[in-house]
Amino acid sequence: MATAQQVRIAEALGVDVSGDSESVAAARILDEVAFAIGERIGRRLVTERQLEFGRQLGLSLAADSLRVASAKLVEELRRRSVDAIKRLDLKPGDRVRKRTVLDQNGKLHEDTQEFVISSIQPNTRVLFKGGYCQGAWPTQLEKVDVQGGQ
Repeated sequence: MATAQQVRIAEALGVDVSGDSESVAAARILDEVAFAIGERIGRRLVTERQLEFGRQLGLSLAADSLRVASAKLVEELRRRSVDAIKRLDLKPGDRVRKRTVLDQNGKLHEDTQEFVISSIQPNTRVLFKGGYCQGAWPTQLEKVDVQGGQ
């Protein structure tokens, strides 16, 4: 939810942040004051790319600005990542499988790799043992049952 300070500022600006999260409220306020605080870009319309991505995630972003749409997309992706961590019960030491579909000259190929989780970052990114900063978002993973092989 929007903070008390955000609500006070929004009310002074005539901006409605009721029901907004902190990050969406921040985006709405920034849209309103952008030029006044030295931002070079004010309120911009949501992009077609954001609209399409939002549709894929089940979000309606048509009435939003670029900043507000971005905040909503980030929140939804984070929510899905947190849900996946809980649902899969992911923790360091777990074996996971990552499937990636690759387009090579118009032909789709599936690449499957198994990893062991080394850590789960505060931003929900799952890092794998073996270095090289290999990792994935939890929504890209499935847990491997070591005993059952699945």
